Amino acid sequence: MKKTIITFILGVIGITSFGQNLTFYGLLPVINQTGRISKKFNYNAFVSSTIDAFDSKWNNVEYKPTDLQLYVQPSVIYVHSPKFNLAASYTYQRNNPFNQVAAANPSSAAFNNEHRLWQQAIFSFPISKGRLTNRFRFEERFIQQKDNGYAVSNDYHFFTRLRYQLAFNMPLQGKTLDEKEFYLSAYNEFYFSLTGPKNVTGAKNATYNENWSYIGTGYNFGKKGRLELGYLMQSFVRNTNKDLRILQLAQVMWVTNFDFFKKTCKKK
Repeated sequence: MKKTIITFILGVIGITSFGQNLTFYGLLPVINQTGRISKKFNYNAFVSSTIDAFDSKWNNVEYKPTDLQLYVQPSVIYVHSPKFNLAASYTYQRNNPFNQVAAANPSSAAFNNEHRLWQQAIFSFPISKGRLTNRFRFEERFIQQKDNGYAVSNDYHFFTRLRYQLAFNMPLQGKTLDEKEFYLSAYNEFYFSLTGPKNVTGAKNATYNENWSYIGTGYNFGKKGRLELGYLMQSFVRNTNKDLRILQLAQVMWVTNFDFFKKTCKKK
């Protein structure tokens, strides 16, 4: 457990120790839906919207409140065992590029389109009173910049990225999470940009170019799902000077499960 905490802290300190930063504060609402397709396959639908909630001014540029990111991620999961699973996905992401055009007029059509494919492996095991999860994800990213509705380039620039997430979940009452009980959830995720050009937002400005740190608590409503509230800090290396864009976010997530396989068997 001590090693887990030390790794978490070093991940945060390691990326936030760079130069001059831009910091924004906002809200991250999330819907996380998981369902069982068969004995070995599940699906997941993850949808979120990152909202910059306050006016701010950095380097004489005023940033107005706006929706910074739309994220839509359906995935298919192969469950090999309770300790190991594999997954793959197509993801669509639309980003506000944090440039002066978008800052001056948040309603403008300055944004980045990203189409992403990824593959991942998850290893998890019980530790102390909770469960420790290791997630390895490899991404193939296709990014197109747009400014006022016109593509800066009609081409989609290709990037690859590796992500490693170390997560810990623990029930706060008893040894297992039962209905009408609270739980703790925390993770740190390290982002490593492997390939891609440096002239595109989201480019390889550093190999270790992004870090997400999260801690939150949730309540299990049983069949209705779980409601989780927490604090998420996203740090991103935004240029070759190693300056950061930091998002301090209040995350609100509704987690639901739907066992399609079980319901189909009952009907038969």
